[in-house]
Amino acid sequence: MLKKIFFSSCISIALVNNGFGQETWGLERCITQAQANNRSIKQAQLGVANAKVNLQQDQWSRYPSLSANSNLGFNFGRSINPSTYQFETSGSTYNGWSLSSNAILYAGGRIQQQIRQSTVDVQVANADAEAVANATALSVAQAYLQILLFDEQLENAKKRLQQAQNQLVNTERQVKAGALAANARFDIEATIAVNEQTIVGAQNNLEIGYLNLKQLLELSPDYELKIEKPQLDVDKEGNPDLFVLKTVYNQALTTQPNLRANDLRIKSAEIGVHIAKAGYLPTLSIGGSLNSNYSSTILDYTKGTLVTTDVTQPVRINGVPATITSTQVRLTDNPKMGYFKQIGDNFGEGVTLNLSIPIFDQNRTKFNVERAKLNIQSRQLEQDKAQQQLKSDVQVAIANAKAAKKSFQATTKTQEARKTAYENTEKRFQIGGTSSFEYAQAKINLDTAERDKILAKYEYIFKMKIVEFYEGKKLNLK
Repeated sequence: MLKKIFFSSCISIALVNNGFGQETWGLERCITQAQANNRSIKQAQLGVANAKVNLQQDQWSRYPSLSANSNLGFNFGRSINPSTYQFETSGSTYNGWSLSSNAILYAGGRIQQQIRQSTVDVQVANADAEAVANATALSVAQAYLQILLFDEQLENAKKRLQQAQNQLVNTERQVKAGALAANARFDIEATIAVNEQTIVGAQNNLEIGYLNLKQLLELSPDYELKIEKPQLDVDKEGNPDLFVLKTVYNQALTTQPNLRANDLRIKSAEIGVHIAKAGYLPTLSIGGSLNSNYSSTILDYTKGTLVTTDVTQPVRINGVPATITSTQVRLTDNPKMGYFKQIGDNFGEGVTLNLSIPIFDQNRTKFNVERAKLNIQSRQLEQDKAQQQLKSDVQVAIANAKAAKKSFQATTKTQEARKTAYENTEKRFQIGGTSSFEYAQAKINLDTAERDKILAKYEYIFKMKIVEFYEGKKLNLK
């Protein structure tokens, strides 16, 4: 007897101590936490960010490009001087600079259509992220309700243990008074042992339930978390018999983000056809450039002294010997022209207008258009499939809610009947009108009925929340 009381006391103390230092979270806060930290949602948010980057890239493609280039080289032996474009046999150093820009004036509307498509793709990514967030919220609500279920089961198990212990005390008194046989206490002790085992199992389920919720919230397993315990009233959950498939389904068509994402994907595919058709049209672009260069062989004729030399060379003209005299001019000091002076003197500019007209491209544009049209059909089939699946899911959700209601009503009747039977058996047991075995069996039947009722209660509530989810209602337990 003392051993049983000590065991119960230890359980109570452990539960009380476990409550200190814990932070109480409501369902709304749990959903917010999960949506802010869940890895699947973060992955979906990265998809949104990537779509926005693609949009920005397409928007910037309307602006001109600008690039600068430079080269530095050395010539050995006979080569062309890049500044004078003459053959030379001496070594030289050369350096060139250029700045070029190019802009597309017309590309068959391709750039504008790409911007439109990227804008729609951002909306698709946002809808996908919302769908992941909704699914996470539903998972959090389920885990939250499971904790409430396990907690209520634990509380009832503790009450049943206390009742059995009180009955054991009364039975021992009756045994001492001679009203009951000595073996009457054995069946009650067995009931106490079963209740103690139930408490251990309920505690374990509760701990696992909290671990599952912490995983969804991306919290550390050792984080002290305790959820709020709202007063759940099944009567306030509404009547699932009033649900109409067509009505709920039509509401779900407008509230489910995955269907909205599919509609946007169809729109994006339709824009893709216009992008592909742009390949049939000409492209007009304009370009401009600035350039200059330097060579170490260029002489500066404004410096040094010019020396003229007459050179006589004998030749024959029509077979008659003659002499030709030519004058050569050269600089005595061979002064080189400076780097920056050459850059300034050799400065050049250029503007180009380029028109590209497609005539025959091996039907690549034609095939691109056909693939774009096939993509539309594929997206439409995906949407049809998703709508059909949604209709099936809504139908199953309504059926489950109705079945859960009937199950709860049946378990409630069973629990009430078991309670009445237990109370009658207890009265007869107190006056010695029935055996301790029958009394213990009646108690076990009542405990089983109460557990079934609690389970049916939370199953009913969750099934109703699923239907409300399809109706677009906010998940809450108030």
